[in-house]
Amino acid sequence: MSNRKFFLVTVSSGFEAEAREEIKRLVPNAKIHSLFFKGNLLVELHPSVDFCTLLRKAETQYIGRIFPIEKMVKISKSEESIVRICEEILRLGKLREGETFVVRCKRRGSHNFTSQDVERKLGSMLEEKINASVDLRNPQKVVTVQIFQDKAFIGISDAEQLITKEIKIFKKYKSGERPLTRAEHKIKEALKAFNLETKKDFRVLDLGAAPGGWTKVLSGLAGMVVAVDPADLDPSVKTLSNVIHLKCKAEEIPRDIGKFDLVLNDMNLDPAESARIMVDLADLLKRDSAAIMTVKFVTRNRKKHLSQALEILKAGYTGFKIKRLPHNRYEATVFMRKA
Repeated sequence: MSNRKFFLVTVSSGFEAEAREEIKRLVPNAKIHSLFFKGNLLVELHPSVDFCTLLRKAETQYIGRIFPIEKMVKISKSEESIVRICEEILRLGKLREGETFVVRCKRRGSHNFTSQDVERKLGSMLEEKINASVDLRNPQKVVTVQIFQDKAFIGISDAEQLITKEIKIFKKYKSGERPLTRAEHKIKEALKAFNLETKKDFRVLDLGAAPGGWTKVLSGLAGMVVAVDPADLDPSVKTLSNVIHLKCKAEEIPRDIGKFDLVLNDMNLDPAESARIMVDLADLLKRDSAAIMTVKFVTRNRKKHLSQALEILKAGYTGFKIKRLPHNRYEATVFMRKA
């Protein structure tokens, strides 16, 4: 990653700008890069800067954990990515025979493996290839793997070098207020942008509903809203008389649930996976009825995500319209009708 030093810094989500200012006060010449997933910053520094010592001594409010990063690896959704990560760690040569270590992985995005898969399999591979030993309680080294969809950031550090600070400010709004309010703005913008009329006798299916912003808005416009999400709805939404909460994944919706006049999809999934679910559920939508789906840009390749999703959606839908809405900075909103 060049002769510069790099650190991944976790920060209070929604307070990235304030966290940048805290870092800039400590290191004015730091280059700070935003990552596609909120609550994370990549900090680039001159090799002479002792960033860990500065942060350890400083009083901060928005900074959480700090991970030294030595390599960025392009990966795929496949489990073969774990082998690729292992190869890069071996090339770094910082984990030596006889040392004890632990692998710590945090994964963001959609993959065919979990964070725990990375920790277990990578640990076993490194034990075999280096003759080092996994020690979960008191390791000498920590192998850090921070995954952001198609990128894996890798670092190997002495255990005592890793820094965890207390984030003192988490929210700008009262508990439950902001996620719900922001989601309400999103769906109101979408309904207006696509000039979509919702009638009082409509049955609406809301996928990825929690905490319930979209459900809340539609409950005031339609006769019934079926909210689908394994997570809890906000109490103010759950108690609405015309809202039914199916606490399950979209793939687990009972097929005898009946037909709907409108389907909404704000699931936080890879666009292709989300589109496939929409096609699978198309038979629950009345003919020529409308659907709205947000396409989450999980990497910077926005055109690719959008084109892949649309190609899949064509199997069940037609009449596509696409908008970039003010409250959907990292998303595109797709309007379509049942074919």
